[in-house]
Parts: sequence; structure tokens; C-alpha cells
Amino acid sequence: MVITVGHVYYHHPGDKQFSLDFVHPDSDEALSRVVGYDEEIAVKVRAYDLEESFYAIYTTRTFSGTPVREMEFDLNAALESVGDASSTIVLRLMDTYRTIVSENEEEKGTPVEAYKQEDVRELADALDKVTWTGSATDVAGRLASNVILKHALPNANHRTGVALIQFYLRRLDPEFSMPETYVEVDPETYDWREWVNSYINESKRLLTVRRKNVLFKHLQGFGATTLERKHGIEIDLSAYELDMHPSEAKEIYAEEHENLWIDFVEEAVERVGHTELKQTPAMSKTEFAAAIRDLE
Repeated sequence: MVITVGHVYYHHPGDKQFSLDFVHPDSDEALSRVVGYDEEIAVKVRAYDLEESFYAIYTTRTFSGTPVREMEFDLNAALESVGDASSTIVLRLMDTYRTIVSENEEEKGTPVEAYKQEDVRELADALDKVTWTGSATDVAGRLASNVILKHALPNANHRTGVALIQFYLRRLDPEFSMPETYVEVDPETYDWREWVNSYINESKRLLTVRRKNVLFKHLQGFGATTLERKHGIEIDLSAYELDMHPSEAKEIYAEEHENLWIDFVEEAVERVGHTELKQTPAMSKTEFAAAIRDLE
């Protein structure tokens, strides 16, 4: 890949666990920021010289290294204050997540490490934010989008969202099966298939811009034109509206993210010849939870 003028790394090129948190042209201000972080935050600093010179601070939480399967977590206790329907769906979602982690470990031959604790209350909140009306593909897309937006799992949030799409649509059509979304690159590496990759990459761009629009606006002022996430995903700053209040950006880009995942589901059902799901009335959250209970 050719690095263009105005190119800034969102994830630190020397360690992808570190992501961009702060930028400033003054070294004293940058130093003040560095010493102000608490002990749970590790820091790296990188200098840039674009239209204006500035310092970029990259951070990561030091909670890491524990295999997901070894993390101690009382799922039932965490769900005590969650409604019955949401609790039923979250329990199934966590089963799906654990299966994905196990499959990932088998594929790579190494334990999947967590960088944070899973938050099932946030998953329940994601379900509460879904509009459960419209077509089956509408709701399936919203489900995936909200689970991914919450980012409540230590890893595999996109894979869990895709799995949830299939699980939801199968409650309406038992014959439905998602087209293949992964391909074996070599005996130890799996990746998104090409048709899925554009959705996943744009999803990650929207998530990043949604969280950091103000920071990215400052970068534009320094002469930045593109940001590079890990896995070579580039964000063209001119393609996104950055000059808005963070709360407005969260709302606008959440809506764009939801529409993206509805489009993804519509393409998926078309690929496997189940286009009728685009007109099939959606199940409500209560109906979905009841269908899950009937499986047990």
C-alpha cells in the first residue's frame, strides 16, 4: 500500500492494540495529557509533520492476556435486573458468542484473549434499542447493528452479529441459511469473504467516525486526509461529516450503521434465494424470545 501525504494511523503501526486518543501541536500539552492517564492505561506517542506538526497519543487498557474461556463471570447474576425476553435472547446470544470463540480457537490453534470484560447488560440495552417492527430483514439488520454498536463483547462482535442474523431469520424460516461469510485463506487463517468485506469495512469506519468525529476534525485541520485502521482499513476523512456535536454524530452514524446492516441482510437473503423475507413481517422481541424457549 502506498502511503499518501496526509496519512495518519488510527491504530499504532508498532502495536495495533493502541488506538488514537488525542492530538495536539504543543509538546507540553501532549506531555500533560500523557501523565494524566491512570495506571490502567498504557500510552504510546507518535509525531507527525503534515501541514502542521503535531503529536498523536495512542492508548490501550492494560486489561488483556486472559483467555476468554478462563474469564470468571456470573452470567445469571448479571441478568437479574434484565426483563425475561431480553434475558432469554442474551443467554442465547452468549451461547453463540462462546461457540464462535471456540471455533476461532480451533481455527487458529491458540486461545482467544480478552481485552475487556463482557457486558451482558449492554447487550440487553442493545435489544431495547431495536425497533422490532417492519420486515424480517429490517429487524435482523437492526439486531446485528445494535449488538455491534454496543461492542459489549471482548472480541468477535461482528461475527456474533452475523450469527444473530441467521438465528433470527431461522425462527421465521427454518430453511434459511446464511451464505458463507468466511473463507479459509490458508490452513491457519480465515477471513471475510469478498462480498461481505465491504460491509464489514464500512461498519468499522462508521463505528470509528461515530466515536471520534471531533478528534478527526482536529486532524483535518493539521492536514490529515486519511486514517488507517488495523487490517489496512482506510478512512477517507472527506467522505464523512465531522463538524458536529458528538451526541449528534452518535445519532446520525448509528442510523447509517443500521441502514448498512439492513442492506447487508437484504443482500444475504437474495444470495440464497429467500427474498420473501424482505416482505415477511418481523417477530417482536417477545415472540423471538418465545421461539428461543421453544427450542429448549
